[in-house]
This record gives sequence, structure tokens and C-alpha cells, in this order.
Amino acid sequence: MGQLKTQKARARNRAFTLVEVAAILVISGLVLLSLYPARAGSRTKAQGLRCSDNLRRVIGAVDMFARDSHDLLPPNPDDGTSTPGYTWCVGNAGIGGQDEFNPDILADPVRCLLAPYLGTNTSLYRCTADTRTGLYDGAGLYPQSPLKGTRVPAARTISISQAVGTIDPAFNAGGGHSGAPTLPVNGPWLTGSYGQNNSRTGPYRTYGKISMIVVPAPAQLEVLAEESPFSINDASCATTVNPANPGWIDYPSTLHNNACVVSFADGHVELHKWAGASLLLTGPAASIRRVAATDPDWVWFTQRTSARAR
Repeated sequence: MGQLKTQKARARNRAFTLVEVAAILVISGLVLLSLYPARAGSRTKAQGLRCSDNLRRVIGAVDMFARDSHDLLPPNPDDGTSTPGYTWCVGNAGIGGQDEFNPDILADPVRCLLAPYLGTNTSLYRCTADTRTGLYDGAGLYPQSPLKGTRVPAARTISISQAVGTIDPAFNAGGGHSGAPTLPVNGPWLTGSYGQNNSRTGPYRTYGKISMIVVPAPAQLEVLAEESPFSINDASCATTVNPANPGWIDYPSTLHNNACVVSFADGHVELHKWAGASLLLTGPAASIRRVAATDPDWVWFTQRTSARAR
């Protein structure tokens, strides 16, 4: 009997009380909560690294295109044309756009002039932090696609600066597309008002050839950037650089925890953290969001978009 009491006493000494169990649960919960931001931060960092690598490969394709095209940069008109051969990438990739969920268009060398340099790896055009998915909508162009009837990620989240690229003589004259796209783009939004068009001779510089990239220097001229899903439409990113008419027209992305991956004419890539909130969107972008000419994010981006020609 005495031995049984001793065994029960030892068992009680080894067991946890309810208070002790509760304390352990609370401490465990606090430990897990402290680890969550670290895991979220690691995921954000990994997404940024992956997108940086993707954009590095795309800017490399732009460089190869120019080398194969007598120094001419890819066509980049601002009209959203679907005419093959007259834009580096056909398709409206924004929310509700007809090609929002059509990755096949990016692997089509007729409609995407970078496809010969990037192959079928269409994920290079999409930000890893873009969570959009939807029913494949490319069946009209690609009725035999194996993606028909399936859900796919959004196709594209990148665009080329409207100050960079080439246009054809017909488009330059005011309508349609014909002739070889050998003229530098006009950058019509660089002044901040489409009714006050810029031109190849100014007041702001545009860049139709790699050899034209002098001011800003290649390491300071933005070529490709991730664009907000609420803003992106065609493959050209419009920006005003006019300090007398500041504002956002197309919106660089904030999907990387208020940061964006940007690639430059010398081939390097940056994950740039925005200083303020002027680029944050929670719905479809307005036609233009006015900001102060001192807005640090607008200043940073526009200084890397163009410079005065005279």
C-alpha cells in the first residue's frame, strides 16, 4: 500500500498542471508569432530575387534583339496595336484585359518579338508576387492550346518605358502601321499631357537605338519595369517627366512590399523600395494621379526615364 502511494506521488510530480500546460501553449504561440514575420520576409525576399533574375533575362533579350537589328531597340508604340511585328509584345494584360490570362501570346514569335530569345518560358514576364489567376482566355488565337479550359496565372506584369523603343513611319505620321519600325518612339506622355506631344527631337529624349542612350547613362536609364496589375494594359509604360506637370500615368508595381523590380539599359536590375505611398493602388488606376514635383518616388523614377533634349 505504501509502495502504491509512493508511485502515485511520483506520477503527480512528473505530470504537468493545467496552469503549466496553459503557460506552455502561450509561450509556443508567442514563438510561432515571432517566426511568422521572418517567414513572410523570407518569402518576399525570395520573390524579389526570382523577379530580379527574370527581368535580367528579359533585358538580356532586349539587348540581343538590338544586336540582331542593327542597334535598333524593339518596337514600342503607345497604341496597344495587335498588328504583329509592330510592338515588342502584343496583348492587353491588365485586369479584365482580353489577354490577361493568355501566356501563349508571349511564346508566339510573331506576336512577341522577344520570344525567339526567351523561348517558351513565359513565366519570365510575370511578377512572382502577382496572385491573379483565371480561366485561360487565349483560345481565340490558339484554339489547340493544351491550356484551353484550365486556370492559369496572369500572363504579364512587365512593360517597357514609353521613352524606349522604335516606331514605324506610318504610326509616326499619325495613323496605322506600315514600313519598318526604325524611328525612335515619340514618348507622347513625357510632357504629362497627351495633347502636348513630345517628339524624337524633344523636349524630352527618346531612345530608338542603344547608341542613343547617353543621357541618362545606360546604368541610369530604366528600360523594363514591373507594372501594377491595376495599371498595366499594353506593353508600353507611360510616364510624365515634366516637373511642371508631375504625376503617375502608368504605375510601377508595389507588389514586393511596396517595392518594384526595374531593369536598366546596361543590363543590371534593381529591386527598388518606394519611399512613399503615391504608387499604392487598391483599384483601377486613374488616368493620372497628380503628385508634388518633389515626391521622392516620382523624382527617382522620372530621373531614370528621360532627360531634356534641349
